[in-house]
Amino acid sequence: MSRTLLIGFVCLLAVLTVALFERPEKVEDLEEDIINAQNFYEIPPLPGKDIYGFITEGENVRIEESVVRTNESLYTILRKHNIDPQIIYNIQQEAAGIINLSRMMPGQNYRIYKDEDDAFAMVWHQSKVDYAVINWQDDINVETGSVPVNKEEAEATGVINSSLYETVVDAGVSQRLGVELADVFGWEIDFFALRQGDHFKVIYENLYANGEYLGIGDIIAAEFQHRGRVYKAYYFENDSRRGFFNENGDSMQKELLKAPFRYSQRISSNFSHSRFHPILNQRRPHYGTDYAAPTGTPIISVGEGVVTEAQRRGGNGNIVQIRHNNSYKTAYLHLNGFAPGIRKGVKVEQGQVIGYVGQTGLATGPHLCYRLYVNEKPVNSVTVDMPAADSLEEKYLEEFQHVVNILDNRLNDLELQSEIALK
Repeated sequence: MSRTLLIGFVCLLAVLTVALFERPEKVEDLEEDIINAQNFYEIPPLPGKDIYGFITEGENVRIEESVVRTNESLYTILRKHNIDPQIIYNIQQEAAGIINLSRMMPGQNYRIYKDEDDAFAMVWHQSKVDYAVINWQDDINVETGSVPVNKEEAEATGVINSSLYETVVDAGVSQRLGVELADVFGWEIDFFALRQGDHFKVIYENLYANGEYLGIGDIIAAEFQHRGRVYKAYYFENDSRRGFFNENGDSMQKELLKAPFRYSQRISSNFSHSRFHPILNQRRPHYGTDYAAPTGTPIISVGEGVVTEAQRRGGNGNIVQIRHNNSYKTAYLHLNGFAPGIRKGVKVEQGQVIGYVGQTGLATGPHLCYRLYVNEKPVNSVTVDMPAADSLEEKYLEEFQHVVNILDNRLNDLELQSEIALK
């Protein structure tokens, strides 16, 4: 019996030797041979690497994680781990043109890699996503990288009781979603004049890196009912176009924003052809919309354009006027002061801060009088219908409509929080 087993073992060994050393004709054959050999000999898998490229499994590698503290620098951190000053100097020289290692800020994460007790590498995170890898084990090497960002779709609904931002938070979502919604619908809806009962439905992305929540990503589709009218927006992207469009393929982006603030401010006086002036005690036209806000509140330009006036002028107080194109002009009155660099002739971008709320000129309290002119005639900025930017070309409409149908079904399936509460 033992002689038979011995002969069988020798034959098996011969077969394995041929299988392992004979070059296979295909890569697939090689992979199968390796798997079979591993299964036979129970060979452990090769050591794995972490996301920064370091082999940590099966090696004598220790990782020490920490955060940058006040007054700490690359030098002080590495000296704590007994790195020679000359090596630290060489690292800084090698990093020149790749990353500025002098910009370490308190609270930023970093990790030190050690072989036994000797540190040989460091990973410094400038943010939750971006990082730098510094390796001095053999030659000094400095590289930058980014942690892969994962996107997960989420949904939210809300009924306005006070402000959009409070409603979003009450729905258990980051307030940032309110900012994103205001950006999408900012051309159509005056978010400073929302009413109780207005409501929204939204499909959006949450962003994660390394399993850690980063924040709100892009909005995919949204529906907002304001004063009985329903507004819808869908994100569409292909090789030629991308952006938010309504159900007809018209761009959600208009020439100008509805209001010159990033956050909600109360309208204290509306556009009127005959308003009783509280200081002059007489009726006269009020060709603007007054927004009551604390002194110093930033005011933004509702569109890109060129500053045609930035000065103090009589009862208007400190005033900024901006020409946006041949048709549209805006004015911002009673400012407490101008933003840095704002002067006549300067080009400004949409959303750029141009000044701050005040009560200069004829004003009873801190507020902004915002005026919109179309072809040099004052119009009511709250009610005027702004023209859309370029709509989708006809050749993209079939593809777009397919996207709309899918997203509409998902939006229709969402139930408002108030509807859920009634069940």
